[in-house]
Amino acid sequence: MVHDCCLSRRNNLCGRGNPGQVRSAPPISPVLCICLFLLLFASALVPASALASGLHGTGNRASVTPAGEIGITLLAIASSSQSPVATHTTAAFSAASVSSAGAALHLVSVNNQSSITPTRTNRINELRQELVQAENRRAIPFPIFRVAIILVAAFAAVAALVYILYHRRSVPKKKSANGPAAPVLKATIVEPLPSDSPSANIPATVPAVPFPPSLEQKYREIEFIDEGGLARVFRAKRAKDGTLVAVKVPIRYDELTGTHFIRDITLWQGLHHPNIIEIYAANVLPVPYIEMEYARSSLAAVKFPISENEALAIIRQIARGLAYAHAHGIVHRDIKPENILITDDGTPKITDWGLARPVTDTRQSSVISFSPAYAAPEQLAPGRYGKPGPRTDIYQLGVLLYEMLTGTVPFRNEGLLELNHAIQDKAPPTPVWAGVHVDRIHQIMMKCLAKNPADRYESVAALIVDLDSMG
Repeated sequence: MVHDCCLSRRNNLCGRGNPGQVRSAPPISPVLCICLFLLLFASALVPASALASGLHGTGNRASVTPAGEIGITLLAIASSSQSPVATHTTAAFSAASVSSAGAALHLVSVNNQSSITPTRTNRINELRQELVQAENRRAIPFPIFRVAIILVAAFAAVAALVYILYHRRSVPKKKSANGPAAPVLKATIVEPLPSDSPSANIPATVPAVPFPPSLEQKYREIEFIDEGGLARVFRAKRAKDGTLVAVKVPIRYDELTGTHFIRDITLWQGLHHPNIIEIYAANVLPVPYIEMEYARSSLAAVKFPISENEALAIIRQIARGLAYAHAHGIVHRDIKPENILITDDGTPKITDWGLARPVTDTRQSSVISFSPAYAAPEQLAPGRYGKPGPRTDIYQLGVLLYEMLTGTVPFRNEGLLELNHAIQDKAPPTPVWAGVHVDRIHQIMMKCLAKNPADRYESVAALIVDLDSMG
């Protein structure tokens, strides 16, 4: 029967049951292959004799299949034949058929033709006796309980394997526990300075401001000072030597802020003058930051107007710092009270060179960021007045001098359009203040505030000469 079964399966796979039809085997997935492998492994654990004897067993008895009967008949027919080849072939086929039925037939001396009775009837009777003896043998019971346990275990193993594979795909990988643990960085929350502090230039209602965690190891005693449109400034002590410094960090991390910091670092670091804030260190990693000279206050904290002598003293020193920068090919373009810091001894120093550009750089600026009230006409209408340059700083010096003496800027319209129109087309109101050099200072101021850059001082050095002429 094993032989018949193999022939039947081969015919089905090859399409022999239906001529002209070829069947293709379905695709087998990797998981199905694993299941089949485990099933074959489980089947191998069952004794072959037990499986064979139990396939057609009924209780403890064995029955003969029709294939066995056919084998017995063929064997008897072959016994009457004189062909040794036919005898051998039929005997082998009959033995296989009887063995598949679960009966162990003891065919003795099949190859010896002298022991085979030529009579067909006698041979059939002899084979039937052998079958009766086989029926009396006790059949080995099929260990179905053991096979069931093996199959359940195999199914559980396959299910676990599928779960593990799916879980590895869905869950992100984690770093090995043996590797170095990444430090957990927490931002230091810096409280604003109290309102009674001499260095507090901010409202007391300003919320706590975070300091970059990656810079905490460099500084201690960190205190928030102020912030502008692009950056925050903290006061801190350098950890390695205790030097009091100011640390400038960006508020946001975008293209505009990056351009601002890159200009600060590349242009400002090369300027060393008593009226320019000194940069001690700067980098873009781990975060963009600038460590610079600390000044306790700024010109924005000074209540205007101030006396003529004080205004002249401040404007002279700022002009000297700008003259030095211009001599090195750098234009500031954003002179205003917030960018003039005052040290403990009263020295004014220029800071924040984020809008600065080299004098020789004629490219169109992609950064439009300045204080409108201090903007020069060419900053608002470069097509009309030309591109900003060194004389832009001269115009802003005139605005700053005007504000220090009168307490207000030349143009202070509430609307931005009106303000732009006034800066480009209107003459500034006549300033009024009490002093010794009112007329001379008025002439200097109006020349600085000329709409056309060509009508202003040709250089800051020329402006300093006129300022020094008043003693």
